[in-house]
Amino acid sequence: MKKLFSKLALFTFVSIILAIPLQAFAAAPCIKDTEKNKFLITIIEEGFGEPNETGAEYKSRTCCRTTTVVDGIYSSPELNLTCEAPCTLVTNPENKKVNGKICEEVMVILSKGGTTMIEGYIASIYTWAASLVGLIAVTVIIISGIQIAMSGGDPQALDSGKNRIIKSISGLAVLFLSGLILYTINPNFFTTK
Repeated sequence: MKKLFSKLALFTFVSIILAIPLQAFAAAPCIKDTEKNKFLITIIEEGFGEPNETGAEYKSRTCCRTTTVVDGIYSSPELNLTCEAPCTLVTNPENKKVNGKICEEVMVILSKGGTTMIEGYIASIYTWAASLVGLIAVTVIIISGIQIAMSGGDPQALDSGKNRIIKSISGLAVLFLSGLILYTINPNFFTTK
């Protein structure tokens, strides 16, 4: 029984130690001082897609913006960007009279110039939309296959399932052809520079 309690106590102690976030250290700034002079910085409220840190001319990252509210007046939020996403501070946007801090996740885009930012943003939109369309098409194919398997020989259910599968496959073909066309126009569209 003593071994069981000692193992349980050790497990609890290790779990508590591992669960403590390392926020005792100062949060790293989302935008470094060297990046402020080299990149055009754009903050997007409703970001989408995965952060992209591989490019030399275009980078996107998810950051945490902390805004201090004093008597319903918001401070300048751009000065408080940190890499603490997901945000862990007190969030109370409903009651704007309360003094405190509001924390929001934002997407930050760093680019060498305006055209680089537009190219990177369009590539992000295309990648996000293509993955969403592909996911929907595959889901429709799976559901239609289940419908065909469960039809029990009903010709109307078979035709309905087959038609949806054919339409989903043709939608995937259009999606891949659009990617081929974009690659033909600009071979660097899907790669980082």
